[in-house]
Amino acid sequence: MLSLSCAVQTYEWGKIGEESEVMQLAVSGCHTLELDPSSPFAELWMGTHPSGPSVLREEQETYLSKYISEYPKCLGSASREAFGMSLPFLFKVLSIRKALSIQAHPTKEHAQLLHRQRPDLYKDPNHKPELAIALTPFEALLAFRPSVEIAAFVQ
Repeated sequence: MLSLSCAVQTYEWGKIGEESEVMQLAVSGCHTLELDPSSPFAELWMGTHPSGPSVLREEQETYLSKYISEYPKCLGSASREAFGMSLPFLFKVLSIRKALSIQAHPTKEHAQLLHRQRPDLYKDPNHKPELAIALTPFEALLAFRPSVEIAAFVQ
């Protein structure tokens, strides 16, 4: 098993300091940098995403993506065949203090096109299917009403 130092995202909507499960996890083993306890700690990222790649704790200079390229069997043959030499997901722990901004994720094909056209904005060619498992009480809104219902409300 590999022990990772994971990226911490301090988005404005995250819980502040030690109130945040993200900060608690980061301090307890995933993170090696100094963390400002007055900051909002929103997300802990575990994966190979270029905006927040995980690093092997035993070898602080080794990114998880480098380890995968050096030891491709760690992904398993089915994953390598389907997704190549990268993780097909970004595992996140969220610690939410207030409502998040609305998000819209492209299809796989559109994500690939956007990444080719604007790699500075679209860091990877993957779509963003999401799965949420609430560890604490949680409320969420998902999708939109059918357009016919929205039009009826407007009238």
